[in-house]
Amino acid sequence: MNKTAYYKIMIKTVVILIIILYMVFLYIDLFNTRYIHLSERIKYTCIILCFFIALLSRNNPFDRYNMKLLQLGLLLTVIADFFLLILDDYYPIGVTIFTLAQITYSIRYDTKNTKNTIKNYIVVFMILFFIYAFVNMSIRIELLVPISLCYGTCLITNVHKAITVFKKNLYPKLNARMVALGMILFLLCDINVLLYNILKYTNQTEGIMYIISSFSMWLYYLPSQVLLALSGYNYDK
Repeated sequence: MNKTAYYKIMIKTVVILIIILYMVFLYIDLFNTRYIHLSERIKYTCIILCFFIALLSRNNPFDRYNMKLLQLGLLLTVIADFFLLILDDYYPIGVTIFTLAQITYSIRYDTKNTKNTIKNYIVVFMILFFIYAFVNMSIRIELLVPISLCYGTCLITNVHKAITVFKKNLYPKLNARMVALGMILFLLCDINVLLYNILKYTNQTEGIMYIISSFSMWLYYLPSQVLLALSGYNYDK
């Protein structure tokens, strides 16, 4: 068995394992919430496995630089989820690291305009934090708010870029589909995160929308990470 075939089998095995774990934690979240801490550990294990898929794929990428950016984005995701999911604290740090992951993906989806991408984000971030500093002089606002706005800006930008990658065939066809669908699912996840936190902040935790948003976050999030993790592999070869 050659190296490429070996890594291909390994990737398939990891994907199957993630699917099994996905079913397990969704079941726990729906029917056995007393094991929620176990569910969180399983979820984090799945995120690590997604990063592992990208590491396995480096033997056969459709583009090596693209693969390195993908690996960096997934590594930052692993770190961010450690703060948000395992520690369940340090939210500004976690969201900041997620923002760095999104910036990495922005560069990945438009490598020819890396400098402009970074410059544009710097300008947007400076404007957002200037507004935050100005408003914060009269109304106390948590630091997490402008950081989340920065993250949201990056995410929406990346959804647009990912769709552009698909429409303009900038990647091989299957990879482009994975990127576009992965980023759309990522957005759906974070829409539910936003809804969940709004309902939690306003003490509306008894309604069906709170339950749906809580469940839907990971319903969308893990598939998005699996698709992104697989999006760097050279399937044509």
